[in-house]
Amino acid sequence: KLLINEVNPDNPGGEEDAEYIELFYTGQTRFDLQGYWLVLYNGKNNRAYQVLDLSGHHTDELGYFLVGSSAVHPAPMIRLPPNTIQNGADAVALYCSNTTLYTVNMAVTAEGLVDAVVYTSRMPEKADQLVKVLVPGQSILYENDSHSTEDESLSRCHSLSTKLQSSFQVTMVTPLGENFCSSSSVLVPPAIRISELCLAGSTTPYRFVELEGKPGTSLVGLSLVFFSGSEDKAHASVPLRGTIGATGLFVFALDGGHGHDGTNLTFKDITAASKGSSAIAVYSTSLITGGTKATLENLVDAVVYTCEPSTAGGHLDFLGPSYTVPCKDDRPVSLSRCACSNASTELQFAISDPTPGLQNSCPQDAFAVDLHLCLLTPNCSMWTLHHRRLLESLGKVLVSSLEEKCSCGVSELYLQELNLTCVGSLVQVWGQVWAQQLEQQQSIETWRQGFMASPDPFSVDGRVLKISPECIAPKNTLSVSHSGASFQGWEIALFVVGSLLLMFLLVSLAFCFIKRHPQNYTNIEMNDCGEIAADF
Repeated sequence: KLLINEVNPDNPGGEEDAEYIELFYTGQTRFDLQGYWLVLYNGKNNRAYQVLDLSGHHTDELGYFLVGSSAVHPAPMIRLPPNTIQNGADAVALYCSNTTLYTVNMAVTAEGLVDAVVYTSRMPEKADQLVKVLVPGQSILYENDSHSTEDESLSRCHSLSTKLQSSFQVTMVTPLGENFCSSSSVLVPPAIRISELCLAGSTTPYRFVELEGKPGTSLVGLSLVFFSGSEDKAHASVPLRGTIGATGLFVFALDGGHGHDGTNLTFKDITAASKGSSAIAVYSTSLITGGTKATLENLVDAVVYTCEPSTAGGHLDFLGPSYTVPCKDDRPVSLSRCACSNASTELQFAISDPTPGLQNSCPQDAFAVDLHLCLLTPNCSMWTLHHRRLLESLGKVLVSSLEEKCSCGVSELYLQELNLTCVGSLVQVWGQVWAQQLEQQQSIETWRQGFMASPDPFSVDGRVLKISPECIAPKNTLSVSHSGASFQGWEIALFVVGSLLLMFLLVSLAFCFIKRHPQNYTNIEMNDCGEIAADF
């Protein structure tokens, strides 16, 4: 992933010509910056004062990219006039979007946000709105100029987590080079993450949290914290102990259940799901106690969940996306960490059957159902202008319809490569719905056929839509018709080529016959020019 790696907003003296912002690609190789934007915000009015479109640029071979003033050495890839980067309280934000246009003087936004740093060079100054939108629940960073008599910067030293202020510390400047961090500050990703969460089901005999990590990793110093969405405060905190088992998994059983590999801990009185959004998080500290507000400080991993789709997100959305769990269903259901798609390394959570201590049950492309439908709409302009938002809303409607009809236990992760275009008054939608096994695939196919044949209108983001028959023909039928048309074209081509070859063969035979039987030129009667003209 691409991160903000170092920010140097203030230089000694008054020239301010050695300011810079350094980005770092964690793959440590050349990386294309297509679709990325760098936006600088003013903390006094919370608006952008500088916007840089990074499309067309790329990092160096080690993954670094530098934006800075003329005196910065090595030379930046993008040069800025002296004193461009403000001293604070201000912010630097990295975005990635091919649909959103970021402009100077726009209000601060979290849409498309990849990473951000909110900082100041003067201790009393604040930027509360920038903190609230870009790094909620955290504190502003202070670039302490007393750190050194030389120039210094805010450098990423403590983690590769995005939008996490505590990842940075004041160090010596190191443009286009490894940050000068202390030996105790090592750039390593979190060693532990949440693999599965089973809380739903009124008659579920067991509820558990499954952690994943390298076998033998110690859990000492970590805490498992439960948050209530109504007040976004911790209502329980459990210090962890023991080590990750030989399978790479650690099952923490709730309600007095039994874990896996004998490494389980138990904790009672944890409700399966409360009203509104809730979250379970792992922190690298034991200082988060009951009543503490949710924060990104020292956060290792978190899962936000809800029983009510309308409450998805809310006060805990800064911890991560909110997942809806069918809590009213009596069957046991889990949120399992699964790969987003074959082409992506990003991991998300999907609803699945519980698999404590075993490999997660995830949707697979081997059980994919193709989705291709047309929707009638009176106006295409909104679909073009708000493409991403409407696509997300449509995905939620499709998943809600699917779950209502078949109770398949699906979530939005089951929708893969969903996209749409709108021309005239027709919205064309395509993608796939993945399934966990054959039986679920058959249920999804039954829903698809019923949904496409339904004459009833439905609503997406307040817009009433109706299925158009233009896309109802199945894909295999289209393939056959295209193949038939192509076959007819080949027939014509073969006929023409065959005819030309036959004509060439006849001419060749005639030429050979004449060569073998030459005429007797002594008997040829010569006509005069008058006869030739008359004949003509």
